[in-house]
Amino acid sequence: MIALVGALALAPPPGLAATWVSYPALLDQVRRGPLIRAIINPGRGDIEIKFRDLSEWEAFFPAGAQPALQRTLHARHIRVLLVARHRPRRKSTTVHHHLRYIAAGLVGTLAMIGAGGFLYSRRRRATAAAEPKTPPA
Repeated sequence: MIALVGALALAPPPGLAATWVSYPALLDQVRRGPLIRAIINPGRGDIEIKFRDLSEWEAFFPAGAQPALQRTLHARHIRVLLVARHRPRRKSTTVHHHLRYIAAGLVGTLAMIGAGGFLYSRRRRATAAAEPKTPPA
């Protein structure tokens, strides 16, 4: 029981962040350490390696070192993940506002024609009612 408590106290808690190390130290572990995977982030220029004991190291690599890192990891049959670069979102290029304006213009024109016809028919009825009726001769 005491050994179990001691082992739990000495083990790092899960979910801790990776340990930042220098690039030469990380490269030494890439060449001969007990790795299970590596994550390369070309956008930030850093690499994260995970060991068999599930601890992680992270370091920035110099410009132009990525191909050599990938070759070394591939030669050792270590799983390599590349983080994709974020592409900016493109706005949709198809804008159909002009169709809305055409439809609104047609509706407005039809409303004007309808209102004009209504007013014209009212005016004819009003003038016909206002004219004096002449008796038939």
